[in-house]
Amino acid sequence: MELLMPGKFEDVSTAYGYQRAVFEEVSSGARPPTISITPSIRHVGVTRRDTFRPGFDDAVRFADGLGYPVLVRGAGGGATAADSGTFGFSIIRPAESGGSRNGIQERYDEAASLALGVFERLGVTAEVGEVRDEFCPGDHSLRVGGYEDGMKVVGIAQRLTNRATSVGGIVLVYGEGELARVLEGVYGAMRLPFRSDTVGSLHRAGCGASIEEVIEVFVAEVGTRYGAKPVPLGEGTLESARRGGVQYLVSAGASLLS
Repeated sequence: MELLMPGKFEDVSTAYGYQRAVFEEVSSGARPPTISITPSIRHVGVTRRDTFRPGFDDAVRFADGLGYPVLVRGAGGGATAADSGTFGFSIIRPAESGGSRNGIQERYDEAASLALGVFERLGVTAEVGEVRDEFCPGDHSLRVGGYEDGMKVVGIAQRLTNRATSVGGIVLVYGEGELARVLEGVYGAMRLPFRSDTVGSLHRAGCGASIEEVIEVFVAEVGTRYGAKPVPLGEGTLESARRGGVQYLVSAGASLLS
């Protein structure tokens, strides 16, 4: 298992293209199973299903107006938002011989267990479970508190193809107020249920660690569980990221940009 930590990218389309590039490299066998940890760049991530919803163009205009570019992501779920107070992680593997649909629950459990192990090191008590009217709703959210009164601190999603799988999420460290404002407008435009106080963070849960400190603990947990050590990204992967990411940017009233 390799560990990739490319640092913060110069633009959101390259950051998104990086995820796709690594996924394709693992799919083709050019890269072994990989764990990726990346600081976020400001953006809103939507699903292809979202792009067909009434009000989607209004949602894009709202996000763009706040300086949040919108990208269509490969994983399922619902709309997410990220900024400098968040970071992403993913576990990418070739699909097993039985097919990528096998082991869906096991992959969710693996990603949740990894993040919960990090939180335990940080002194944050969290659990797996949905929060009522949360962003990107799902049974595999990580929450602090309960269904009715809790807050979401990690959203977990999967991407599956015939050749590879990816499971991971966005960890909210701080900045939840701004993200809640963005998501409230996006979900409101698409007329979907959402409560802004469900957007949580580790800071709101009482952990004052910085992004860098939380990532450092994450790396330690990855090392303990997988024995993975950081490896260089490689210029070829970076160039693929730069070329490939822009096609997933969207604008109001337009299809995917190419």
